[in-house]
Amino acid sequence: MHYCARNNYGERKKMGKLNLDDMFSDAIFDELIAETPKKQAKPVDPEFEKFQEIIEWVKKNGGKEPEKSRDMTERRLFSRLKGYRDKPEMIVKLADVDELNLLASQNSVLENLIKNPKSIDDILNDDTLFDKKDKVDSLLDLSRYKRTISAADKYSTRKRASHFERYEPLFKLVQKEIANGTRKIIPVDTEKNIKPGKFYIDNGILLYVLSVGKYYEDKHGYRNAKLHLIYENGTENKEILLRSFASNLFDKNRHGRMVTEVMSDVMGETTVEERTEEFITTGYIYVVRSRSSNPEISKYKNLYKIGFAGESIEKRIANAENEATYLYAPVQIVATWKVQNFSGRKLETAIHHRFEDKQVQISVPTVNGKIENPKEWYLISLDEIEASINDIVVKLNS
Repeated sequence: MHYCARNNYGERKKMGKLNLDDMFSDAIFDELIAETPKKQAKPVDPEFEKFQEIIEWVKKNGGKEPEKSRDMTERRLFSRLKGYRDKPEMIVKLADVDELNLLASQNSVLENLIKNPKSIDDILNDDTLFDKKDKVDSLLDLSRYKRTISAADKYSTRKRASHFERYEPLFKLVQKEIANGTRKIIPVDTEKNIKPGKFYIDNGILLYVLSVGKYYEDKHGYRNAKLHLIYENGTENKEILLRSFASNLFDKNRHGRMVTEVMSDVMGETTVEERTEEFITTGYIYVVRSRSSNPEISKYKNLYKIGFAGESIEKRIANAENEATYLYAPVQIVATWKVQNFSGRKLETAIHHRFEDKQVQISVPTVNGKIENPKEWYLISLDEIEASINDIVVKLNS
């Protein structure tokens, strides 16, 4: 019966005698009136749109990155970009749309607090005071242990290490001991040997296990603990767990390695910290008085220069009569401080900012007739200098 109806419909269609019932019963009509399923709009991550706004701004301004200016738009984009750079998870998330490599480490925009320090603490905690020439190059090239692909750490809670200057000498000593063969770089054996005072290499970065927290049994029945790691690049991680760190070291893509210990440390005869003592003198802070015969200079009784010497102070001032910084005159050393476990230049900068209101503007003519304006000369008593430097040293050790 149904078969015949279809035939009758076909015959009537050929004859041009279709009625409404014939049309409504046609399968083709059902297809024509069927609702087209709506496509689900794929949500756009707002962070991508925000980052794209930064990219467009940089392009519009000839490749210039936004700065902390008085222009509210530029200032807002500067803060946003800085926020992205401070969060490793955002660097990974935005990597595919970062067409200008704005999040690459070499392009980091950091506020230079030294231009307008609010306090001595601001100066002492500012790691942007020095350019690359002030940093000691690694004694050993660890680049062969770095990954050949770009990926984020399994843990993303690294932050700038507080008081990294206290640990930097340890890394210098260990690098020296690796270079001379006292220490070896070997494959990681077992996580049971991850203990305070040991050094490892994770993804090409030398690190120091500062402390291991209280051990506990995790939900999987494994022994775990919270670690505090210090990295040679000046960062630290206080949140990583023992199991996660061990997983990193055993990851073939990260080329984890262990640095062997020194036998005297193993036997309890010395510690790496003790052996570092003779290795960590970073320079000398010195105070000198001018012995110039120029009455415009000799009339000041409490005129002192505060400087820094990486090696011998005597060697540094040996040519004082020919240097504008010493007012083209011999000088007399009146006080010195040996700087250990801290950057001497950073300490010098802190001292100069402490005495900024005591600085004297001096003009001295050169042999070519030009005028030099040496800095670092201060009209202040020696007692006040000593008290201030001692105060800063106390802050460093607190």
